[in-house]
Amino acid sequence: MDFLLMGILLWSLVIAALLLGLYGVWKRSWKALFWGGLASLLPMGLIFMGDDSWVFKLSILPPLLMFIGAYFLKQRRPAKV
Repeated sequence: MDFLLMGILLWSLVIAALLLGLYGVWKRSWKALFWGGLASLLPMGLIFMGDDSWVFKLSILPPLLMFIGAYFLKQRRPAKV
């Protein structure tokens, strides 16, 4: 039962990260991108630490890209009208 609950938790975090990432890019919301990166950090971090192959080491890139995108969207100044 614990394995099932862990799977449900990790997959719900992946789905939440995808939805927040897509919403953050669509609406240009740095907060949504930040929370999407935070939600994907645990599942991707577990994949990152799980194996020594370089392919699995690339799994840490999506959360990092979301954090970088959130930083640049926060630093962006709104256009003056």
